[in-house]
Amino acid sequence: MRLPQDVANLLATAVRDVIWFKDSVYSFLKSNGVPPVILKEVKEQQGRKVPTIKTFHYVLDELDSFGETGWPVAKKILTSMHYWKDTQSIAPERKEAALKSLAALQKGCDEYLREQARSEKQEFERREREMHQTRVDRSAMKQLDHKLLQALRDEFDEIYPMTDTQRRGNRFEQLLNKLFSYYSERSEGSFNRVGEQLDGLFYFDKHCYYVEARWKKQKTNAGDVSRLRDRAMGGFGGDTKALFISFEGYTPDCLESLKGRTDERVLLMDGGDVRLILDCQIAFDVLLAEKQIDIVRNKRPFVSGFEILAKRTQ
Repeated sequence: MRLPQDVANLLATAVRDVIWFKDSVYSFLKSNGVPPVILKEVKEQQGRKVPTIKTFHYVLDELDSFGETGWPVAKKILTSMHYWKDTQSIAPERKEAALKSLAALQKGCDEYLREQARSEKQEFERREREMHQTRVDRSAMKQLDHKLLQALRDEFDEIYPMTDTQRRGNRFEQLLNKLFSYYSERSEGSFNRVGEQLDGLFYFDKHCYYVEARWKKQKTNAGDVSRLRDRAMGGFGGDTKALFISFEGYTPDCLESLKGRTDERVLLMDGGDVRLILDCQIAFDVLLAEKQIDIVRNKRPFVSGFEILAKRTQ
């Protein structure tokens, strides 16, 4: 940021007419924090009898080249001159011209400061609108996208008959992250950290959720869920939850071991839940909230989407 040219001209003229003597101009610049490297050139220019106004513009140009660190110095110089009080030391033969230059600077400076205040107000209002929109976007649902939802169903139908289990698992993970992106407030997708890999991370209802997705012939056991719980409990911030999606469901021992827990962080979904979501019989975020309510109310580790829908029709 730099002073407008008209204000810079008024400032340079006021410095020349009011302060006048080169040594006094040098001291004025030094007292207002002008860097030594610039002061050195000022002294050399004064030795060469360069006019004060020209030297002063050199100072302002150099301060501008310093970027953010130069602007406070230029502003301090302007403020010092704007509120200059020592008019008694001005020689009588120069006083009229000096006071005229000082008055012109003060008028121009006041207009400049008013314009700056208006600009700053407009900038703050722009940033406030931008900040508010970010908050709205963060909590607002995405626009209904029929084409995307159909594409997700088509993708699932393409994945389902795959015989290459590793490829099917990778595609299933990608599909789920597209679901999270559409239904949750924010989705980060899969990611790796030292010593672990997570299939997904999304933000919903003021919580971050770690995701483990599995599509194998075997049902998921208690140890698999426990490991995901440990990751969530160790998540930075202390309030991370987790979602385990096991396409083939969970072993009886797994569900039995989770009954009655009061500190459970892991919500469970299976392939039937995924199919209900894709068929738009229940939205992912609604199903997640219903499962959360059930686990708090009934301390059951798993309630299927079919049961939730059946209760809604009763």
